[in-house]
Amino acid sequence: MPVIFGKITLLAGLDLKLALKDRSTILWLFIMPAVFFYFIGTVTQSGVGFSSSPAELVVTNHDGGFLSQHLEMRLEENLFAVMRPQDVPPVQEGEEPMQRRQVSIPADFTEQLQAGNQVTIQYEGLQTGFSNQYDFFRIQKATYSVLGDLIVVETRGDTLSPAALATATAQPRPVELVVTPAGRQLQIPSGFQQAIPGTLVMFTMLVLLSTGASMLVDEREKQLLRRLASAPFSRGQVVLGKWAGRMALAIVQIGVAVGLSFTPLFDMNWGHSLTMVLVILLAWGALCTSLALLLGSLARTDNQAAGLGVFFTMVLAALGGCWWPIEVAPIWMQRLQLFTPTGWTMDALHKLISFDMAWQDTLPNLLTLIVATFIIGWAAARRFRFV
Repeated sequence: MPVIFGKITLLAGLDLKLALKDRSTILWLFIMPAVFFYFIGTVTQSGVGFSSSPAELVVTNHDGGFLSQHLEMRLEENLFAVMRPQDVPPVQEGEEPMQRRQVSIPADFTEQLQAGNQVTIQYEGLQTGFSNQYDFFRIQKATYSVLGDLIVVETRGDTLSPAALATATAQPRPVELVVTPAGRQLQIPSGFQQAIPGTLVMFTMLVLLSTGASMLVDEREKQLLRRLASAPFSRGQVVLGKWAGRMALAIVQIGVAVGLSFTPLFDMNWGHSLTMVLVILLAWGALCTSLALLLGSLARTDNQAAGLGVFFTMVLAALGGCWWPIEVAPIWMQRLQLFTPTGWTMDALHKLISFDMAWQDTLPNLLTLIVATFIIGWAAARRFRFV
């Protein structure tokens, strides 16, 4: 048994030394993680949310009555900086006109509301997506606030007038809504809490699927594996040795990245279950190792192995929530994440780091990673070839 273990360790050590001699591997192992940690973490430090600064809103008021002015006041209360069309800077020659948020109030707005009739205002947003939906929600909130003020005036039996509206607006609200999270932390990960785990998961896969797989193809092309087949090693020892060499590369990647995260530049908080975080990362490294061995056995050239490795890494990193917190994505993407290996890993890391959950809550993720590692490793061993 010690002889067998020694042979596997020998092959693993030689592969690790060979990988660390490559300059591109050194770049992606030691330099690029710190660069990505700092850049992505700093850019997303403010988190995922909406600006608290007033947004410019061009209001074309064809009415000019006191109710349209009341609507403008409600718009300003909802973080809109009301502008007139004449306040918009003129378009310089050769420039494209800037798209702006615009609201058009009809000429009979005050008159129609006083008569109890339905009135339609026109709103034109900037773009689709969450920001536009947020703008539209604030427009709706302002209009419904005006409607609520009218109901208050009518309920009190007052005559609708600017003074009556002012009184209704100043009236204290009898109901106050206080929203606080119940249970564990539910804040969407941002900054280094998202960037460091996501980058680490992506880079581990990138290095293993590109360098680890292409090295195996290169050894096959240079007949090194054929020579190894004639050496006093069994097929199983060779496969385990190659697997262990790439696993050692993954451990170096994880160790360097985690070590960098503790430096004053990042001061990463890994939560209360750092041991389980490391276990999840090692299980992820093992899965990437099996994937690298399988890709290296299937690819025909080292360029093909490297190209496919980068492609699969980018796709799985995007789908798994390595680039952005999956919690901000649509529900269907959050469900799709749970069918990807990067998703299993990021879900477990977010539970431990960002959501302060117990380590036992990540056991299903860990079991899934281990099972997938053995299944893919078995397939890689079956497909492993010396020529």
